[in-house]
Amino acid sequence: MKLYIKNFSSYLDDFEAVDFKKELKQKYKLDTRRQDKFIHLAVYGAQLLKEKTKISPDDELYVTSGIGNIDIVQKTNTYMYEENQPLKLFDFINLLGNTTSYYVAKSLGVKGKNIFQISDNFTYIHSLTSIYSSLKNSGKDAIICAIDLASNPDEIAKRVLGIDENVKITSAVNYQKFSLESDGAMAYIEFDIKSYGLDEVLKIVKESDDNIVSSLRCADLKCKKDEKFFETIVSYEINQAIKNRQNTIILDCFEKRYKILKLKSML
Repeated sequence: MKLYIKNFSSYLDDFEAVDFKKELKQKYKLDTRRQDKFIHLAVYGAQLLKEKTKISPDDELYVTSGIGNIDIVQKTNTYMYEENQPLKLFDFINLLGNTTSYYVAKSLGVKGKNIFQISDNFTYIHSLTSIYSSLKNSGKDAIICAIDLASNPDEIAKRVLGIDENVKITSAVNYQKFSLESDGAMAYIEFDIKSYGLDEVLKIVKESDDNIVSSLRCADLKCKKDEKFFETIVSYEINQAIKNRQNTIILDCFEKRYKILKLKSML
């Protein structure tokens, strides 16, 4: 499967500190009431993309995340089960994944297909498969938002994600605009639905001249890894490869099975 990337945007909490609510209100003139930090982060990333590329009302929107809005889950658990307080209406609304999708779509002026989906593994790559299948039928373009918010405290998130307690979790939001058409594309990615074993991946890596990067989950691979972690880091690595105009193989792993993305720069 192949998808062309028309543009992208990235924000990592490691590199810059942004007051999302203030920025959305003052710079982008958006209403931020009844929204929490997870939604603000998603909408902020959307505005970064909107500054760089044309968004059509017919574009499809996909939002995916490693564990979703865990801050609101922790908050709800605290005042319902520890403080015996009733669930607040807007906290309940913000618990729903489609609430984030709604606010992102509204901020972009998108009125097409709008989906929030999380898989228990390879959530970003599974979303790419959904996008490809949909675009083959619709002929439209699609926007993907990959968002992960570092919770405070982060112990629950680490347990859910199954990562070591010494690993630093980072907040991030990364967008790409995809098309099946190559006109005006900055790069394209190739991927499939197959899961690979370690020996297969090692052979591919050995035979390739492309840059190789992997997530921290690929513990058995000796290749470039970011020390920071967020579940959708594959999306960030795609954006970095486009920015650096570098053909790149991007690897992710879950329970000893691997997924492969191949990015080819067109710049």
